[in-house]
Order: sequence, then C-alpha cells, then structure tokens
Amino acid sequence: MPTQFIQKMNKTEAGFHILMLLSLADGQIQQAESSVILDFLEESFHEPIEIIKEQAFLRACPEEERLNHFTETAQQFYRISTNEERNQLLSFAMKVVMADEKMDKEENDFINTLYDCWGLE
Repeated sequence: MPTQFIQKMNKTEAGFHILMLLSLADGQIQQAESSVILDFLEESFHEPIEIIKEQAFLRACPEEERLNHFTETAQQFYRISTNEERNQLLSFAMKVVMADEKMDKEENDFINTLYDCWGLE
C-alpha cells in the first residue's frame, strides 16, 4: 500500500522518481541526466515540483528499497495519468535507459516492473 507521501505525488513528481530511479539502476546518475529528465517532465506535465526535496528523498532511499519505491510510484503515476501520458513517459524512460546503448540487468528489472505495474506486454 502506498504511503501518504506517494499518494500526494503529482505527475511531475512521480515521473521524476520513476525516471531518476531508472537512471540510478545502473549505479550512477549524471547531472546532465537529471537536467534532461526535469526539462522533459516540466514540458510534459506542467505541474510543480520541489526538486531539492525530491532529490533529497531519492538520495536517502536505501538501495534495497528502491524497487519497492519505484513500484509504488509507478502505481501512483498510473492512477493519475492518461494512457497517452504513460506512453509518453515510457518512451522517454526507454531513451534514458538506452542512453548508454545498453540495458543492464537492473535497468531491465525496473523496466519490467513498470510494464507489470501498467499492465503492458
């Protein structure tokens, strides 16, 4: 069951968590990735985000809890988004994952989780 924190997330916040956790799956986040992700989300969803708070939360999230947090956040995004918005986020997520032209096992696990949460094949 999602926490109250997750249930209050808007699309920009949930999308940020999803994409940043995907970026973290291979072990590191480049500052450029974070900026590109934020630009995409602000253009796509036009909802407010307190970037410092969200980044601090993600840095504090223990590695062993990341997949669980990712799952809850993906479920929240699903509840508050349209099919078109989910497809848009998924397309961008694949670009983030494939930016280095390979998909690590951990990245694949997160993408598969996203597909499962959203009932995609």
